[in-house]
Amino acid sequence: MGDDTPTESLRLGVIRVTGSDAGEFLRAQLSNDVSRLGPDRHFLAAWCDAKGRTQLVLRVVAMPDAYLLLVPQMLIEAALKRLRMFVLRSKVELTDASAEYGIVGLHDIADAPAVNRTVVRDDRIWLGLPGSAAHPARTLVLHPVTAPPPDRALAFDSPEWQLSEIDAGVPQITAATQGEFVPQMLNLHWLMAIDFDKGCYPGQEVIARLHYRGRLTRRVFRLDWSGTCPAPGDVLRDDADQAAGQILQAAGTRSGRALAVLRIEAAARGSLHTEGRGHLETLDLPYPTTE
Repeated sequence: MGDDTPTESLRLGVIRVTGSDAGEFLRAQLSNDVSRLGPDRHFLAAWCDAKGRTQLVLRVVAMPDAYLLLVPQMLIEAALKRLRMFVLRSKVELTDASAEYGIVGLHDIADAPAVNRTVVRDDRIWLGLPGSAAHPARTLVLHPVTAPPPDRALAFDSPEWQLSEIDAGVPQITAATQGEFVPQMLNLHWLMAIDFDKGCYPGQEVIARLHYRGRLTRRVFRLDWSGTCPAPGDVLRDDADQAAGQILQAAGTRSGRALAVLRIEAAARGSLHTEGRGHLETLDLPYPTTE
């Protein structure tokens, strides 16, 4: 992707889930437990295949009459087709509501909702997000397309907001990285996006086995890059030119930051690079990680 071009693959869309069985349907599909959500809450979750590999990282917003799933817009058509296969006789309807909403971000506003809190005011949905060192209070806003966005808002797929997402350590899956990682490799357990106590969902056995019996050998790292902005799916190599990991998302102009899933031992050695795109160095994440 270009150095300062918005990342189309990360532009968010909205899937609306309605019907009397909507909650139970999502509870049986996602890594997090929507039964613990009320209309004042939202959270991250993963949707995985039977092998525990992440197909979507999504933000689930509970509304009084529906659930809104915020996912990369370019993945919605395929996701809807597959999700509808699991509806069977359930009273559930899934629709693409992307055309109804603009999605923007705000930094450090005075009345920012607390993390994972939802506030509805002025016909807008305000979502409190995890912060970063540079921006402790981050807010995502869904506004009707017929109404203007709030003042000082940043488009979700703008380089500025993508840097904010990266600095907060919030990963995203695109078409280039679908089906590559179990949720723990995406740090989703540290972002409270996996409920290990709820019932079954696709991939649950694999995810639970890694949690209780396995050892995490790959996880998300935040990186500083210079040169040409790496693209989602780019392979990172170590100083021995061995594959060390894969880029999830990156932003900046001539230099910037990125999130990548790396082998932990390779990240510890440093000296990472992408083929023809320059060098990268690891940075701290804003939340604790333990291996």
